Amino acid sequence: MRKYYTLLVSAFIASIIFTSCIDEDFKIDVPEGERLVGINGYFTTEYKKHEIVISKTADFYSDEEIEMISGAEVFIHDGTDTIYFEETENKGHYQTIDSVAGIIGKTYLLDVTFVDNEGEHKFFSESKIRENTPQIDSMAIKKVSNNFFPGVNDTAVNLYPYFQTVNDPETNYLINIVVNDTTYYGISFLEFKTLSLKGLSGMYFNGPEMVSKIGEQSIHTIETISYYDDETGYSYGWPMINKGDKITVLLYSITPEFMKYYSDVLFSFGSNPMMGTPYNVSTNIQPFGKAVGFFGTASVVSASIIY
Repeated sequence: MRKYYTLLVSAFIASIIFTSCIDEDFKIDVPEGERLVGINGYFTTEYKKHEIVISKTADFYSDEEIEMISGAEVFIHDGTDTIYFEETENKGHYQTIDSVAGIIGKTYLLDVTFVDNEGEHKFFSESKIRENTPQIDSMAIKKVSNNFFPGVNDTAVNLYPYFQTVNDPETNYLINIVVNDTTYYGISFLEFKTLSLKGLSGMYFNGPEMVSKIGEQSIHTIETISYYDDETGYSYGWPMINKGDKITVLLYSITPEFMKYYSDVLFSFGSNPMMGTPYNVSTNIQPFGKAVGFFGTASVVSASIIY
């Protein structure tokens, strides 16, 4: 009995100490390291002006604005042609001088040079544009109802594409949705939705073989409405999509290296040092240890449907 009492007292004291620790603000002393250069940009088979963004990293607890790097010389070359960038009115943002499109199978090398008080700095990277499906053959919008609980009716309106996937287990896709002229997932590749097939690579997406293995797969929920009853019912989903809207799907084939970078960023998101490891995010910007970020390439196909 005495042992049991002692155990309760110990647990009670521990709970008080633990609670006190939670209520009290504390700050971990993070050692300051060398400031690095951040380079981020994508070059795709889309005919447009492509962008590279160059900045400097900040201290862990810094609340100051990110320092953008201006006056850099930026270009991409493929061994034959050179594509030059120029700085826009937005400091640190560089765009190709002309609209241009990458070519599947080519490797593009990024070269960045700038001068500051510490002298001249050179950074480089390379990425090969991977094969993609020749086209998205068709798309369908279907309403799916699921009754998981008595009295609860969940109805989802989903978007289903049909296309031949690339027969390569290292192929990963990103998906962006455009409704009329508005993007759903943002403009950065890091905001797009991932689609990884791995063992199903080479199958026709939503074809009989794939459906028999994992069922029909939607890539986007257009709207979801759930009702308990007329008085307490609630709705959620994508209110900006209305009947008659044009929905465009953009399917990007990305490199395995970018997929790893995407995953690293996703799982290192946040400023809580107890929950993430932002210093372990991969990069393909060289020289390694001097820069962060990623230069990625991708091939893209698109298709549209009217809701």
